[in-house]
Amino acid sequence: MQKDFYIGVDISKKTIDVAIYKKEKASKASVCEKFPNSPNGLKEMKRWLRKCGVSLTNALFCMEATGHYTYELCLFLEQQEVSYSVQSPLHLKRSFGLTHGKNDKVDAYRIASYAYLHREDIKLSQLATNSIRKLKALMAERKSLVVEIARCKAQLKEVGSHSSSPGTIKRTKELLEFLETQVLDIEKDMAQTIDSDAELKNNYQLLLTISGIGIVNAVNTIVATHNFKMFDNARQYASYIGVAPFEHTSGTSVRGKTHVEPGAKMLKADLTGAVRTCINHDKEIQKYYERKIAEGKSYGVVANAIKFKLLLRMFAVIKRGTPFVKKADHLI
Repeated sequence: MQKDFYIGVDISKKTIDVAIYKKEKASKASVCEKFPNSPNGLKEMKRWLRKCGVSLTNALFCMEATGHYTYELCLFLEQQEVSYSVQSPLHLKRSFGLTHGKNDKVDAYRIASYAYLHREDIKLSQLATNSIRKLKALMAERKSLVVEIARCKAQLKEVGSHSSSPGTIKRTKELLEFLETQVLDIEKDMAQTIDSDAELKNNYQLLLTISGIGIVNAVNTIVATHNFKMFDNARQYASYIGVAPFEHTSGTSVRGKTHVEPGAKMLKADLTGAVRTCINHDKEIQKYYERKIAEGKSYGVVANAIKFKLLLRMFAVIKRGTPFVKKADHLI
């Protein structure tokens, strides 16, 4: 995307550091400034940019993803109809070696220069729709209840093996029943949210045609990808959630830890259940699993590869707009 100005923003809870990268490469010192991370601070930033000769309509903002700290700036830019791109902090760190807490203005300038260097292929961002935000909140609520359900079941198993009070057992069972009812209610709300959005509903139904993909992984993926608008392909998304750290894997082990965004770790973990389902019920995956294990590959490496295969299937059905079709047995 060709622009005259590339604006890098380093965001923290209370402040934002803003740097301007011009085509003529002005010095860092003359084009960096700090502002409060607040509505008034953003208005102040806009006035400063105008004084610097920056036309917002001919500028591209770039920032790292910092959760809700990024929200105010993204909302402000969308209201001003300004182009912006939100990048993974790990991706920026690998590109420029950004180190937080040392020099925010330098980091802001590096982000601005990153936007300029990648101007031809940088992907623009947009805030999630109301439906996506609602699904995200419902999934978070559901996850907390599932944790409580697991705790209750473990407690029942423990009290059942000891001389516990009948009242304790009764109350725990009642709590478990209540929590399970709450999960069903949340899933009904999720279904209603999906049904209210035609594009969401279509993609959701396509995802459910894939073996092993149920409500959790389908909604997780829709939310994390903003309904498949934030990532161009499965490999990009796989790298984001830590399923495709190919440089760290070997035939029998995983060398070193995969660096994954904190919020993305659970997305990878939730795919574990899908892997088990596929190994048991999907003949193509089952044969692949048996072949790789026979070759001496560890379960972890093979499971990771199967997760990647599932992501490939998900992105494929969305791109084609048609349901997943299993291979005939004689073709496997």
